[in-house]
Amino acid sequence: MKNFSDLNIQIEHFTGKKIEIEEVVNQTIEVLDFKIEPSKYQDKGNGNRLVLQIKHEDKDRVIFTGSVILQQQCIKVKEMNGFPFKAKIEAIKPRGYKFI
Repeated sequence: MKNFSDLNIQIEHFTGKKIEIEEVVNQTIEVLDFKIEPSKYQDKGNGNRLVLQIKHEDKDRVIFTGSVILQQQCIKVKEMNGFPFKAKIEAIKPRGYKFI
């Protein structure tokens, strides 16, 4: 019988405490990685959620958001091989967020 460790199974997992996006609005963060997955709120936005792996104040953190603009920006940055990058997240009125 094989040992689990011999199977070399890797699971993508983000590390750090989950924080609310409002905790980092208008502050410089390092965006390390992202993934887009189906949201449990299918009736909002495009039905997907963005999971961001960031570094804030030298600590790994995870943010979940349904922001379509942030999703689009992350996809564009990935196409440009731009990860990791530094940015600020700005709130858009009446609602939403974007990198600046």
